[in-house]
Amino acid sequence: MKRSLLSLVGLAALVSTSLTPVMAEEVTIGAEAPLSGPQALFGVTWHNGIKMYFDEVNAKGGVNGKTFVLEQLDDKADPREGTLVAQKLCDDDNVKAAIGPFNSGVAQASLSIYGECGMPQLVFGSNPALTTQGFTHLFRPVANDFAQGGLPAKYAFETLKATKAAVIHDKQVFGQGVATIFTRDFEGFGGTVVSSSAVNPTDVDFTALITQLKSQSPEVIYLGAVMPQLALFAKQMKEQGLEAKLIVPDGGYTPDLAAQAGKDAAQGVVVSFQVPPMDASEPLKAFAAAYKAKFGEDVGPYSVYGYVIGQIAVEAVAKAASTEREDIIEALRTIKIDTAVGPIEFTETGDLKVAPVFLYAVDGDGFKLVASSE
Repeated sequence: MKRSLLSLVGLAALVSTSLTPVMAEEVTIGAEAPLSGPQALFGVTWHNGIKMYFDEVNAKGGVNGKTFVLEQLDDKADPREGTLVAQKLCDDDNVKAAIGPFNSGVAQASLSIYGECGMPQLVFGSNPALTTQGFTHLFRPVANDFAQGGLPAKYAFETLKATKAAVIHDKQVFGQGVATIFTRDFEGFGGTVVSSSAVNPTDVDFTALITQLKSQSPEVIYLGAVMPQLALFAKQMKEQGLEAKLIVPDGGYTPDLAAQAGKDAAQGVVVSFQVPPMDASEPLKAFAAAYKAKFGEDVGPYSVYGYVIGQIAVEAVAKAASTEREDIIEALRTIKIDTAVGPIEFTETGDLKVAPVFLYAVDGDGFKLVASSE
């Protein structure tokens, strides 16, 4: 009787164990971006895209028994803050990959930290130098500045028929990078750069510079900077009667450009951007609708790229069949997937094999497509 009772107890325990649901393994992915300050719109809505993809995967039970957790950190678009964020993520053994930094200057400052800890890194900073320093942990799923500075130069010379340009940058890694490439390519097409100027990233009064530019009569002005300087410069150009086409990089792709510069001053400003129009394909339309349903607002400038980067991270973990950092890096080297923005595949140095860029012009309250590299 005693033996039978023990047998029944053992059987009950076995049945109870077999019915206990297996808990999915949580994979933590770190993500850094400016989540406060003037560039918060970009960082917050970019992170929303990542969260959206992770939430969709997790709602379906995860991938290969793994669900995904996003650890968000604010680097304030500050290189020093970025190094602290990078070290924090590196020191946390639970973090299996890092997304970011968003800004080139922050990325350059923290690149070696991520490299030393062997962290798989999906960087969004677009300065070309980031992928030329021999680091093997780094992958950039967005066009670099060779495209972002080059397409505006081509557009200025071939479409606008401009032969004279003035170039300005904000002394930052990103701004200098795109300005240098615009200059190189515009002169390569046969144009003349009548002046090259640098401003401090905190400057707000461009009166003297605009007066100087008026005497040089450029047909195009390329300003390698970020918000709010882009809006301030456009506003003061209008106020001081400087007649030239203003071309700016992707930081200008925001409603804040017209809101801060004034609608009249912003009209016609040309902005380079890595994201196609949200109505360009059915996957993009579906993403935009799902994003609005989830967050109660329209997509942000880089929300869809956040979603795509989330997809890349999940696919890399699945392909690696491991959560070891070195295995995820190896998986990223050979990853090849279709996404809402097109196919994703990396070169040996970590750049995209196909990296489109688009040009938009401010039109009323929005932007209209005027050119693309595709």
